Amino acid sequence: MSTPGSGTVAFVRMSELGPAWANRDFHMHTRYTDGKADVAQMLRRAEEAGLSEVAFTEHVRKDSSWFVRFAAEVRAAAEASPVRVWVGCESRILDEDGNLDINDEIRGLCDVVLASVHRFPGPDGAPRAFSQVPKHEFAGIERGLSLGFLRRGGAHVLAHPGGMSLRYGDGFPEAYFVELAEAARAAGIAIEINTSYTKDLAPVIRAYRQVDPLVSVASDAHDVDEVATCRNILKELLWR
Repeated sequence: MSTPGSGTVAFVRMSELGPAWANRDFHMHTRYTDGKADVAQMLRRAEEAGLSEVAFTEHVRKDSSWFVRFAAEVRAAAEASPVRVWVGCESRILDEDGNLDINDEIRGLCDVVLASVHRFPGPDGAPRAFSQVPKHEFAGIERGLSLGFLRRGGAHVLAHPGGMSLRYGDGFPEAYFVELAEAARAAGIAIEINTSYTKDLAPVIRAYRQVDPLVSVASDAHDVDEVATCRNILKELLWR
């Protein structure tokens, strides 16, 4: 279906996002990491939901030696599917310099790479437990890490912007969504509409409409019943 490492997954600007293009899901996980279903089950659900394209974007680290097997399984499953299927990964943003926890072999096997904040680095670079971080500091830290990646590049998508702050902190200001969207647009990097971490899409939609960055539709599905959630919510919210 696609060339390994080609990076040919296409995105559109927020102003171009309509029901047909939203019929995608570019953020899904399986049992290879923290998902609850296997590749075949997730793809079968995507077919049943009538999605046109999906990306399997497993969490990776630099030492994720299993990724070669995962990529081969996804491509094999894609051969018999009417859905266009991409191999991808989700890599953690390590620091405010925008370094990512990914190696060249994994990057070369991917059609799309997501970068996301999942941990906050301590003074020695090791992750800090969220319980040690005051909730009011989450948004500022997450903003800094995200901007570091957007300045440096190295991935196609900023995944679940503000997600840690929304789920574990005191929220993520709309002004920060605007700032990240502006940085993403300047870098030519897509930014997610993520319906797993972002329960209130209103400030995200306003920010993205204001800036008009490239956007990615992302359910961040970890089980079959979450596949196509983002498409469904967008249809209800924007195109009822």
